[in-house]
Amino acid sequence: MDRVIRALPIVLLAAAGALTAATPRQQAMFSSSARTVAVYATVLDKDGRLVTNLTKKDFQILDNGKPAEITVFSNDEQSLTVALMLDMSESMQTRLTLVKDSTRKFIDALKPADRLRIGTFAEEVGINPLLTGDKAVLNRILEEELWPGGATPLWSAIDEAMTSFEGETSRRIVLTLTDGFSTSGTTKFEDLRRRAMEDAVMVYVVGMEGNPLSRQVVTLADETGGGHFEVKRGTTLTATFARVADELRHQYALGFTPVVLDGQVHTIEVRIGKPGLGARARKNYLATAGK
Repeated sequence: MDRVIRALPIVLLAAAGALTAATPRQQAMFSSSARTVAVYATVLDKDGRLVTNLTKKDFQILDNGKPAEITVFSNDEQSLTVALMLDMSESMQTRLTLVKDSTRKFIDALKPADRLRIGTFAEEVGINPLLTGDKAVLNRILEEELWPGGATPLWSAIDEAMTSFEGETSRRIVLTLTDGFSTSGTTKFEDLRRRAMEDAVMVYVVGMEGNPLSRQVVTLADETGGGHFEVKRGTTLTATFARVADELRHQYALGFTPVVLDGQVHTIEVRIGKPGLGARARKNYLATAGK
């Protein structure tokens, strides 16, 4: 059956006032007459613990292998702008209560400046148009607008989540929960991969126990500077969602101005000057004035 993309109905129109743009601090951070490439970095120690107390001098950015001057730096706590895409395919039916309960706790943990949009994918991909921090609205969407059953159009779901961010100037994150591979939909992985790079969207993916994540979706998360987690024995989905949120709040915001805008794909490498630490960040960008 062909994939059908539809926007979920708007609930509680009075909540439209919650559709705020990026905060002035976020907007100003990367505004410049010259193009500034935004790089958000998660720093971990050798045991996988977050490191949040570094300074600008601890970082080095390589653009196509050459050192780039860091013109923007912030280690302030970051607000969240997330499209949460929930796998509602047939294989997820026994986990529906778990997904709802864990998502409800994720919603409850949102802070005043955070914004969330909820979508689902199964036989169809549906995304509610509200990007909001209103917890009552988000919980209503969660209770009333999940339609389970069908295949797993994973690439199409992530693609539509990216589309929902058009016009957004803040850090854009797609957080996807799935228990399987992409089995349907019209979006090709390589097209999705390039779009994620061009649009500078960060992809996080959470896989369920017993269903390892595919190599392709792990690659997508790694290349965009996001992360991939699998809910395994001894962990919970709620704890995994909390880990993702903690990472996102404590990423370092870095920026540099490319020396050459040649229309080519450039590699990015973020290095940490202190031993035992590693950085996870986007791995490439398109060196054009328009992106």
